[in-house]
Amino acid sequence: MKKLLYIFPLLAVLLGGCKEDNWMDWKLQNQMWLEQNAQKEGVQTTESGLQYRILYKGNTSDTKPDNASTVICNYTGTLINGYKFDSATNATLSVSGVVEGFAEGIKKIHAHGDIELFVPYELGYGEEGQGSEGSLAATYIPPYSTLIFRVHLSAISK
Repeated sequence: MKKLLYIFPLLAVLLGGCKEDNWMDWKLQNQMWLEQNAQKEGVQTTESGLQYRILYKGNTSDTKPDNASTVICNYTGTLINGYKFDSATNATLSVSGVVEGFAEGIKKIHAHGDIELFVPYELGYGEEGQGSEGSLAATYIPPYSTLIFRVHLSAISK
């Protein structure tokens, strides 16, 4: 029985150590995915590292959103492995209240525009991710995740 008491903490340390390696593999997969994605037709990369593809600029007679804007949009958010972590229809969002990459990208189109955003982890949820693995209460986004958003911008208000 005493031997089992020693084995469980040892297993916890060993398994915990493997998890960090898995995150480093995930980080590398995301970096390689972004490198390949940057080569695709129509994909542009900003100085910050955000990648985007404008599908439709929208009503160019309208202004584009800025940090003080509130937008109404439809969006779907996925990871590079296809896992859908979020989606919304007619979501009202403050541009200053979303992840940095989403905020930067949404400012590239006008009302009624469509855009794909490829947000590297530094402009998303970072090295920590969001939520906790296995939690039902919150969406889980692993550390180092590239976020992919497909967004239709319905309206802008200032």
